[in-house]
Amino acid sequence: MDLAKQKVFLTGATGFIGSHVVRRLVLDKHAAVRALVRDPRKAQSLCKLGVEVVEGDLNDFPTLERAVRGCSVVIHAAAQVSAVPHREVFEQSNVAGTENLLRAAAGEAVARFLHLSSIAVFGLAARGEVTDHSPRQHSGDPYCDTKLDGEETVWRYRRANHLPTVILRPSGVYGPGSTHWSVIPLKRIKKGRMFLIGGGRGLLNYVYIDNLVDAILLAAEDERAVGEAFIVNDGATTWREYFAAYARMAGKDGIPSIPFWAAKFWLRYRNLVAALKRESTRVPPNALGFLVSTAVYRQTHLEQMLGHRSRVGLEEGLRRTEAWFRETALL
Repeated sequence: MDLAKQKVFLTGATGFIGSHVVRRLVLDKHAAVRALVRDPRKAQSLCKLGVEVVEGDLNDFPTLERAVRGCSVVIHAAAQVSAVPHREVFEQSNVAGTENLLRAAAGEAVARFLHLSSIAVFGLAARGEVTDHSPRQHSGDPYCDTKLDGEETVWRYRRANHLPTVILRPSGVYGPGSTHWSVIPLKRIKKGRMFLIGGGRGLLNYVYIDNLVDAILLAAEDERAVGEAFIVNDGATTWREYFAAYARMAGKDGIPSIPFWAAKFWLRYRNLVAALKRESTRVPPNALGFLVSTAVYRQTHLEQMLGHRSRVGLEEGLRRTEAWFRETALL
């Protein structure tokens, strides 16, 4: 499928991943793009690119139905990611919202529905080598569980409606604009509020944003991708090595570490204080398992079936991220 001849509908267009996808669709693929946005004030950069902006959200089915009309490709990049106190918020976006979009896409008989999922569907504390054939599992974390439920909804629509779907499962996406894997770590390190657990020997599986966008566009164009699910992951490095790179950018000597038992105590204390203050941010109790996990996720399926290769290595990706930090005065 030649995206230059298609109209593409995208959710999450003002977010980190979605904004990068939009730029590549418009500037490289010369596709006609229509984007769903909740806040039009955040869509100025989209309008400058010539993107058709539709105001609405995933819970507004009539708007989705109208927005998908005339589009042959749907890329679903929107999701509830940030921690909130109520699981229902995750379910409303990641499950019910996904189903609304699937229903609209099925009604329009789109040629491709690309769903952006996550390696979180394999659980927070996976072990060993993980491939697309590894068992998925609920972990009790609202984000992980609703991403898995969202995937199940995609599979259900594929079976019942013969919808041509593709699922991508990226790991930790870093690079220019990444809030969770680049901006927040840098800010915490600069303030002296970052610490490692157990020496930072656990593994972070990472993918640079440009490599992920390459995979998204490839999966949207290649007919062999239909009906498949693909892990997208450049590789794995220790938390110590990854955060040490940000510490060097910030001019810090290193990052302190605390024992695992102390981290568990801190986690319980932090969540208790948050509950007493009625703060929305909570740290999932099983998040520590994620930070000490030594699992490695393989994108072998993506490489063998579609020929994808990660163009930007970790060293170069961090160099580009640092350059962006300086351009935006974060450094």
